[in-house]
Amino acid sequence: MPDSIDTLPPPPARNLYETDEHAWIAAQIAALAAQDYSRLDRASLIEYLTEMTIRDRRELKSRLTVLLLHLLKIRVQPERLTRSWISTILEQQSEIRSIIDGIPSLGRQADTIAISAFPDALRRAARETGVPAAKFPTTLPWTVAEALAFDPPDPPVRQDRRR
Repeated sequence: MPDSIDTLPPPPARNLYETDEHAWIAAQIAALAAQDYSRLDRASLIEYLTEMTIRDRRELKSRLTVLLLHLLKIRVQPERLTRSWISTILEQQSEIRSIIDGIPSLGRQADTIAISAFPDALRRAARETGVPAAKFPTTLPWTVAEALAFDPPDPPVRQDRRR
């Protein structure tokens, strides 16, 4: 007769890491809290923490790319500024501030990450605007602090074309 579910031994930590991340994290926290280091799944813990730092850096770079893309578009086509561009700028600024406030060590790397994000932002801005890449700055014209401090103007008033 099979054991009841209550008497079955817990699955090995590595298996739990692969099947139920939240339960695995709870098990790691419990082991740390109990100072029972023999129960730690060291290999998975190293993998998890490494992936977490990569994920956070990738998110910051992605958000910086989007912010820089919109700042570049405004720089070359200010007359085409829309509420959507403004909304995107404000959202990215807010999310980037949240990341660098929550992870100060990542904040100290933000300018370097922005420099690496700039080529993608430039390529996308040229593609989206139809303006040749040669018309854009060749190097990042803002620090992250300047990009976060940018306060977009109101969009230009457009004439209603449905007459």
